[in-house]
Amino acid sequence: MSKIIRHVTSAPAVSIGEKHRDAVEEATAAQKLGEIFPLVSMVTTRDGEKLIPVQEVIKMAQKLQQDCEASRQQGYEEGHETGLQEGLKEARKVLGQLEQAISDAVDQRATLLQEAKQRILELVVQISKKVTFEAQEIDRESTVALIDNVIGQLVDRSRLRIKVHPDHLPVVEQNIDRFLVGSTSIKELTFEADPRVRMGGCFIETPTGDIDARLESQFEIITETLLSGEEEH
Repeated sequence: MSKIIRHVTSAPAVSIGEKHRDAVEEATAAQKLGEIFPLVSMVTTRDGEKLIPVQEVIKMAQKLQQDCEASRQQGYEEGHETGLQEGLKEARKVLGQLEQAISDAVDQRATLLQEAKQRILELVVQISKKVTFEAQEIDRESTVALIDNVIGQLVDRSRLRIKVHPDHLPVVEQNIDRFLVGSTSIKELTFEADPRVRMGGCFIETPTGDIDARLESQFEIITETLLSGEEEH
C-alpha cells in the first residue's frame, strides 16, 4: 500500500499511516514519532486521521541534521582525545628511552674516565719505578742513607740483620760505623746479600718484627694508596 500525502488548504501536512488505516498501528506510530521527535506537533482530522504539517516535517529534517552533526563532532572529539592520549603515551615512552640512553652514556663515560685515571696512575708509577731503580743502580749511597734512616726510627735495635742487594753489600759494610755512631743500644749488627732485594732498598730483621724497606714494596703501597683514593672519588 502506498503512503498518502494529503494537501490541506489551510496547513499542508503529511499523513501518518496508509489509506486503509489500522488504528492500533497508527497510534503506535504516532507514539514512536513523539518519542523520537518530542517537539513535533501532529494534528488530527475530524475523521480521526493523524497528520504532520509540512513545517513540522522541516523541523524533523533539521533535528536529524543537527543530531548527525552532533554525533559527528562527538566522534571527532572522542577520536581526537583518544589519538592525543595515544600520542602522549608514545611520547612518554620515547622520552623514557632517551633519558635511559643518556643515563647509560653518562655512566659509561664515568666508568671509562675512572679506568683511564687508573691506567694513567699505573703508568706514572711504572715510569717512576723505572727511573728510581735505574738511579739506585748508579747511586749506591742511597742504600746507606735509607738504612741509616730506618735504624733511627726503630724502637728495639739491639739485634739487627740487614739484607741488601749483593752489588750494594760492599758499600753498606764500609759504612757500618755510621750506623753504630750515637746508638749504644745496637748489640749485634750483621749484613747479608739477598738478590731478592733490589738496589736502593733493604730488608731489616729486628727482635720485634721485620721492616720491609724494599723499593718495590714502597711502590706497591704508593700505588694502592693512589688507586684507592681515585676509587673513593
